[in-house]
Amino acid sequence: MWRFIVGLLATVGVLTLIAVGGGIALIASGPFSPAPLPRSMVLSLDLRSVPPEAASSDLLLGRLFGSSRDLVDVVQLLWQAADDPRVVGLYVEIGDDQAGLARVQELRQAIANFRGKGKFAVGFAESLGGSGSHLGDYYLASALEQIWLQPSGGFAVTGIAVETPFLKGALDKFGVLVEGGKRYEYKSAPDSFLETGYTGPARENLQQLLDSLFGQVVTDVARDRRLEPAQVRRLINSAPFDPERAHQEGLIDRIGYRGDALEEVWQRAGSTRDLVSLSDYAGDDMRPKPSGDVIALIRVSGPIVSGPSGDGGLLEDDVVATAEDVVEALEQATRAKDVRAIVLRVDSPGGTYPAADAIADAVGRARAAGKPVIASMSDVAASGGYLAAVRADVIVAQPTTITASIGVFTIWPVASELLSSLGIKVERISIGTNAGMYSSFQPPTTAQRAIVARELDVVYREFTRQVGEARNLEGGRLDAAARGRVFSGVDAKRAGLVDELGGLQLALSIAKAKAGIGETRQVEIRRYPDEHDRWQRVLDRLFRLAGVNAAPTVRAPREVRDALARMGIVARPGNVRLPPLPPLWR
Repeated sequence: MWRFIVGLLATVGVLTLIAVGGGIALIASGPFSPAPLPRSMVLSLDLRSVPPEAASSDLLLGRLFGSSRDLVDVVQLLWQAADDPRVVGLYVEIGDDQAGLARVQELRQAIANFRGKGKFAVGFAESLGGSGSHLGDYYLASALEQIWLQPSGGFAVTGIAVETPFLKGALDKFGVLVEGGKRYEYKSAPDSFLETGYTGPARENLQQLLDSLFGQVVTDVARDRRLEPAQVRRLINSAPFDPERAHQEGLIDRIGYRGDALEEVWQRAGSTRDLVSLSDYAGDDMRPKPSGDVIALIRVSGPIVSGPSGDGGLLEDDVVATAEDVVEALEQATRAKDVRAIVLRVDSPGGTYPAADAIADAVGRARAAGKPVIASMSDVAASGGYLAAVRADVIVAQPTTITASIGVFTIWPVASELLSSLGIKVERISIGTNAGMYSSFQPPTTAQRAIVARELDVVYREFTRQVGEARNLEGGRLDAAARGRVFSGVDAKRAGLVDELGGLQLALSIAKAKAGIGETRQVEIRRYPDEHDRWQRVLDRLFRLAGVNAAPTVRAPREVRDALARMGIVARPGNVRLPPLPPLWR
């Protein structure tokens, strides 16, 4: 009886959701629909929180009550606005000093294209570099034509700092041992549990990465602000300081409040007094819309794990790349006759080796079927994230993308000493010599540790073999690119791991060229999996919460789906919970 009641309530909930969607569609297409946008306007963009690579998959919290625009949405809209004669300028709110530098570079490139069409771009910030450990907000601001800083704010752009907690000492005191290993010395991900501080190779590699990232920021800021690189370095080294000095040194253009910055915008815009948000602009039917040939966009966002999506609850918000979903999306795009090429968008720190290997295999199969595959890397495409992209025709990375990390590790905690100190005794009854060898209650034997070492060797050898074959690297050059080293996009290109430096637009241009599509021809960017699959997953999750194995296949009316899409309420693939830690192969 209880299951029946819960199932009934879930069914009512689904029908209510569809009814609400129908109401939204009616409002969106009826007398309450928003008025057409003005013939001349300034586009308003709030980047106090830089858009994530993948928007929330939480239908309720992430769609109905929050912003659902992801980075690709925002960048594409900016590129469209650059060619829209109704849009005369851009006003940007700045304030996300922790934003990933590759995402910032993606936005900088879109802003540069916007300004290149003869349109102005003005930005306002209450303060810059507030945390003192990153500089994403100022790096973004420097791409604008004019930067306003509030008088009571400050310029605290002091560089890039990375802090890593090392837990081994504390775990030792509690009697918790972390078992496992890594291949090889630059694979620093497990060091927080295995070491008491940075190892020599890890420190060397991390410093090299920071030097590369910081050098790029200094070079770009110096060019955009018409300053010498040495001067920019000197000023950052002497920060923080007040807005007056930032203005005197040429780091900002004006000091004032938000209202002052908007007055400047209206002066630049002439007779135009209409400020249109990006969301309103996205919902306008009159904006330029690409049409023609199709390029598929498939994402690998978050840790890469095995299995299908949809195991989480309705309100869970984990961003995880499940191999089964990505492989299925690649297969769908490969079978679609109107899809001319595929762009694989990667933003992943890695994951389980079998899952990443499955995606790499699907990429190879798509190419073998005649579909060009271009990999486009965002903030991070490391370890399994790099493996997923390695078989693409062309790999495109931003100069500040963090990539490579070609290596493997496995770790798991053993708390036998802690349990013993608490008077807890754990006994084991097993069949099989190595049964329970990854237990958290008893340490492995010497022979079992040797087995783990052999497994690490096998995975590392296979990983490097795939990279060597795909990238035509061998011997010393492959070894110099591997062993767990992490590179910036610039250094990865020098190492032969990346083909081109740039963002999504460059990847799309290369995809068009590979598919034989003219450079000036408009293309449709179609995301896989399609909207129907995402909608169905939401229904599946509702019914699963009610104890029903699967929801009946329900295809919402086109008007409902279109209205939901315009509002950004398009269900993303469901979430999965990460597998248990022991063992974690990455």
